[in-house]
Amino acid sequence: MIKKKGLYLVPAKKQKFGLLYFGGEKFTKLYSNSYANELISLISTDSDAMQIALSYVNQEPLIERRYSRKRAERIFTQNRQVATIVRSINSILGLLLDAELSKIVKPSPNDRRGYENAIGLQRKIYHDFGVAFQNAKVLTNIYAELPCTLEEKPKRILEIDKQLLDRSYSQTYYINKKKQTEDNLGLTKCYVFDSAANYLNFLLLNLIQLNPNICLCQNCGELFVAKTKKKTLYCDRIQPDDGKKCSEIGPKKRAELQSTLFGFEDYDKAVERNYQRAKRTEEFYVKDIQLGWDDYYDWLERVQRAKKQWLNEEISDEVFLSVVHELD
Repeated sequence: MIKKKGLYLVPAKKQKFGLLYFGGEKFTKLYSNSYANELISLISTDSDAMQIALSYVNQEPLIERRYSRKRAERIFTQNRQVATIVRSINSILGLLLDAELSKIVKPSPNDRRGYENAIGLQRKIYHDFGVAFQNAKVLTNIYAELPCTLEEKPKRILEIDKQLLDRSYSQTYYINKKKQTEDNLGLTKCYVFDSAANYLNFLLLNLIQLNPNICLCQNCGELFVAKTKKKTLYCDRIQPDDGKKCSEIGPKKRAELQSTLFGFEDYDKAVERNYQRAKRTEEFYVKDIQLGWDDYYDWLERVQRAKKQWLNEEISDEVFLSVVHELD
């Protein structure tokens, strides 16, 4: 049923997939992942390699009128090395890039027009490859930081630029022998990709439709998928320096930082000051500094909310301090 060599994405659970490679005879399972984690992994690890690969090609001098055999071999060899650079970072993108480059027929060094066309095609492949990667990087970051509710994010991000979301892939089926029975052929739906751009954009499309909660870790600065729909400040990546998770390191660092921030001294003093005012008002009926308990607790709720917003950098220092000193 399947005749085409290439990469096959097989949907598994709601947000996960398996990736297979078909070389002509049998399938080889590469790995399983989720749409969001695959994109985040690419963004986290491939950025430098992508820049190296693109600049490697773009810095090649303009095509001359004649080419020696040595020069022709060098340029084609260099471009294959770029595929190796990317493959060493991520096997899937490497396979896709290598497959795209292998489609180019290497012309004779004496065939100037054919050689120009081949080099132009190489440049186009790397350009498309890089654009798809950058689209994934930009849109995933935008998705994480969109100032709207989780329910509104899929619609909002589709409005940003629909042209970035290329749906080019082919859908097919393969026979899964493990699922075969007398009454069931064991057909499994999968998607086949001809290019890195199509693979990345397919991941993007599913990321947006599934609407996972992507957050930015306040400790390591990397994107991650939160386990709940609430905003999460720290991820569970283990840091090589001390072997601890960001979720363990982050709160401790933040507490140390808080002790040095000017606003916390104001906050602590204001809470104690207003508590004592409310207490004296109740006990001694002091008329000139009256503060009832209802007013105190209303203010306390506001200032605690403001403190939380300030720590999350949702409001400025001035706004936070204005709430702190609201009853002065």
